[in-house]
Amino acid sequence: MQYRPLGNTGIRVSEIGFGAWAIGGTADASGTPLGWGRTNDEESLITIRRARDLGVTFFDTADSYGFGRSESLLGIVLSRFRNDIVLATKVGVVRTSDGALRKDFSKQHIFHAVDGSLKRLRTDYIDLYQAHNPTLADLRREEIQEAMERLQEIGKIRYWGVSVSTIEDGTEIVNRGWGHALQVLYNVLNQAPATDLFPAAKRKGYGIIARVPLASGLLSGKFRTDSVFAADDIRQNFLTAKRLEDVIPRVDEARSIIGGSARSLAEGALRFVLGDEMVSSAIPGARNARQVEMNVAATEGRLPHDVVERLRSRLGSYNFYQRHNIPL
Repeated sequence: MQYRPLGNTGIRVSEIGFGAWAIGGTADASGTPLGWGRTNDEESLITIRRARDLGVTFFDTADSYGFGRSESLLGIVLSRFRNDIVLATKVGVVRTSDGALRKDFSKQHIFHAVDGSLKRLRTDYIDLYQAHNPTLADLRREEIQEAMERLQEIGKIRYWGVSVSTIEDGTEIVNRGWGHALQVLYNVLNQAPATDLFPAAKRKGYGIIARVPLASGLLSGKFRTDSVFAADDIRQNFLTAKRLEDVIPRVDEARSIIGGSARSLAEGALRFVLGDEMVSSAIPGARNARQVEMNVAATEGRLPHDVVERLRSRLGSYNFYQRHNIPL
């Protein structure tokens, strides 16, 4: 495992992190799936332990992943290694008493939510506390900033950041100097952040966390145009037949370009993300120990320069999630 600085925070993180959305298991809001399907808690605990054994030190979750389940599982395993790992979680997505989903970035909610996360994670501080996809209107009210700065003052969090939905959001955050890190959707099929956002973030010393580095599983190479997702899998919400017809040819093109320069399409896709020096950590999800092992294997080498350049020239302007307006 290799380690990289998280911007100017002074924190170092494993370049392959652990995205803990999937281990949150099934969850829904008003009947719409929000998770990645059923999971087994014992297998999830084994998966977290395996990640730690392989040198993963950066674990990213949210209080809405399984509505507390993901944080609780991480807390069970990682509390004994607290000084050796970096915990990141998110706040702002809530489920109302009638089952509807909404956003709440009020200071009152943030102050309340952080205590719940601390309890579930079995820790007395969070290394990186992130606003979970707020709008610019949410940020411009500055309640988020005031709450986060207060939590820093009293030691409940070390640093704060924002998980962003759009390049425009990220650019304004960086220009205004809000927070210390950005979590950005970045992968072979959605390279847009590298063009303008990453250079701006570099100038301001932001850490970049690359989420969805395997494009919701598309870059595992196992899906086809007729793939159907389970009723409790969030991908049924956005990987429709029409979108699969659009994206699968690009997946096949990426596979062809990567060729023998990696042992699998997924490994090559992760190496592409790590090829950008601005990325502090890529956070692929993992539901079992084998998936963790495959993710970590991406750190064993780098893609040749000519392969990276071909992926950029052939697929750099495609931007699957942006062209289909998919909010993740």
